Amino acid sequence: MNTPPTKSFSRRDFLQLGVSLTAGIAVPPLLSACGNGSSNASVPQQTFVQPQLLQSQNGLLDVSLTVSYLDTVVSGSDPTQSQRVHLRSYGLTNGQPVVTAPTLSVNAGDRLRIKLINNLPENPPPVPGNPDYLGYPNNTNMHVHGMHVFPGIIDPAIPLYGDYVVDGLGEGVAPGESRQYQYDIRENHPAGPFWYHPHLHGSTAMQVASFMSGALMVRGLIDAMPDMKSAEELIFMFQAPYYSSPNNDNNYGVPNGQLESFSQIANNPSSGSAVLINGVRRPRIVMQSGQVQRWRFINTQIFNPLSLSLDGHTLKRYTVDGYATETYTDYASGQGIRLDAGNRASCIVQAGSPGTYYLRSLAVNVSKNGVIPADILAEVVVVAPAITMQVPAEPLPVSSSLLPITNAELAAHGGMKRNIVFRAISNALLNPQATKNTPITVPPASNLLSPGSELQDWIYNTDSTSVMNTVFAIGAVSSTASANPVDPTATNNPDQYYPFQSSHSITQIVPLNSVEEWTIYNMNSVGHPFHIHVNPMYVVKINGVLVKPFWCDTLALPMNGTPTAPTSMTFRSRFVDYTGPYVMHCHMLVHEDLGMMQGVTVV
Repeated sequence: MNTPPTKSFSRRDFLQLGVSLTAGIAVPPLLSACGNGSSNASVPQQTFVQPQLLQSQNGLLDVSLTVSYLDTVVSGSDPTQSQRVHLRSYGLTNGQPVVTAPTLSVNAGDRLRIKLINNLPENPPPVPGNPDYLGYPNNTNMHVHGMHVFPGIIDPAIPLYGDYVVDGLGEGVAPGESRQYQYDIRENHPAGPFWYHPHLHGSTAMQVASFMSGALMVRGLIDAMPDMKSAEELIFMFQAPYYSSPNNDNNYGVPNGQLESFSQIANNPSSGSAVLINGVRRPRIVMQSGQVQRWRFINTQIFNPLSLSLDGHTLKRYTVDGYATETYTDYASGQGIRLDAGNRASCIVQAGSPGTYYLRSLAVNVSKNGVIPADILAEVVVVAPAITMQVPAEPLPVSSSLLPITNAELAAHGGMKRNIVFRAISNALLNPQATKNTPITVPPASNLLSPGSELQDWIYNTDSTSVMNTVFAIGAVSSTASANPVDPTATNNPDQYYPFQSSHSITQIVPLNSVEEWTIYNMNSVGHPFHIHVNPMYVVKINGVLVKPFWCDTLALPMNGTPTAPTSMTFRSRFVDYTGPYVMHCHMLVHEDLGMMQGVTVV
């Protein structure tokens, strides 16, 4: 079997932006077997480990999660080598923290309550020169990724929170504190895989890059289909924990097995980040020939995409993120299902002839000069005797909330069009002696560049990491912007960009019950995964070209954009049911923590 070609790259040449953002992981050569159907002399034991499942009862799932440090051992890229780690993790109240948080399973129409208890130690002393908002690695909060739920504070007197992620500097749930969250899930909520993780600005990447994430499954009509119910469900939480290791080029003074410096993830170390599935490196799945299973894929990595393919089998995808489709999309062996950071998918798998096969991530591009090498993620052993099972028949049931957004509906509900621009900009542009305003300055009267200004919170200059001297920002322009995306003087290329933590940062104000069309432009060579909270996206164009529309909540922007020729993605969305503040951002979580995020408030 041929190994997909890969291109080696350094941290310095990863992006042609005046900034380098590497995403490589150290991966050994592919295993010698190619899953050609050769039979096994004996049946090996399954080593695939499911996360603990917590199911709602009588319309309610009420859980308490603690955040504390977990001491455990994890495998590196080579499964025979291991590292003892001390990383932040979730656990049930009065229970031990775990590598993979419990799977929360609810039905459409249920109420989900999560009490979040922070048992982490006090925050360490601030690092001189670091932006202020990076000084709270042990404060936290909770986000239910992809869920259509209320984003505000339900009752400040209790207090009781919805999917509220816009905590200010030093806020959130501090060490020793707790917060009660409540999510009322609508009857027509899409059924599929979602997930939960922290989302406090400045601490998100370090916490998710530990073990702070869990699956959130919403059940609906599709789960009640007899053939779907009879298919065993496997939850795949793809994790890539970061920690200091003897194999790392630079551990920034952090002891082995720990993640205590933002520099560790800002530089995206090439080791200590092997992909695990539910905490296990290359687990084994044992299936009977003819058996049908449904596999739920959740990419919790903070940077890297996956391209999933199963030797000798077809993966029949039936949800994009958490949104079901009426028909399957088939991915034959060698054709990868791309999951960028934050993406999910559901697939039906029917075991073929007895033999050993491999679930792989094919080589996948993340930028003009960056390729994530191919990797083997799991071993699948198919055994005899064969059994008879049916693949659930099409058409599959789809929630009424996922009806197509037509031109007529768009026009009847406001039809506002907005242009949003993602851009990582070299700090070399922030020269106070510049003869004209640069994209990340404001008029001199604002005194933005004076000593003590907020500019110190715009850039990360500690430890000479690959993101130093860079502003990660989102610019926005009005619906009257020029339709010409290749003209650098056009108004869809904003004159000014501001990171989320800037007092000048823009918030998109959207009327309740409106239907709008947004175009997201990418001016960088890296494919930033765009994610928007609360209301999913109905994607209609890529790079201005009509595509077969589909629903999602996270989608990588096309790569290789420039300020003069940006790439783009266009979606429509219904801003229904809920008012309140939430965000949209890059789901390469280091970028988010450095400011590539913008507010949305529905009024």
